Amino acid sequence: MDRTSRIRAEHDRFRLHDVAEFVIGSVLLAFPVAITEEVWNLGTELSLINTLAIVAVSLIFLGWFAYNTFYKSNLKYNRQEFIVRVLSVYLVTLIVAASILGLFGQFNLLTEPVVAIKRMIIVALPASFCATVVDSLS
Repeated sequence: MDRTSRIRAEHDRFRLHDVAEFVIGSVLLAFPVAITEEVWNLGTELSLINTLAIVAVSLIFLGWFAYNTFYKSNLKYNRQEFIVRVLSVYLVTLIVAASILGLFGQFNLLTEPVVAIKRMIIVALPASFCATVVDSLS
């Protein structure tokens, strides 16, 4: 790895402040999406296959964006960090989505666990993209 790649690799390292950026970015879109009745209804109507497809699409696009933003020139040396970044942004976004849904009484994990998880996944789709974009701005 040449000197420029090493400097860029150090700058793009996954750090704790990235998690804070994930939270801020995901709240930006999770909040307006989570409070819509359409999301609440879609959570009850969406099939399991479509829900899993949303998870897959989210992870694919997050991986693509992270690769192009942070790891394009140095993925070979940072594969584990790449995977941790993608999974972390998605996990943080799911937690933020669940928290916001819970504030509005729409995340009833004990009484309607399947519906609650579907709603969380639906809200996390756009929110995770926003979280990644906010992370890339720093």
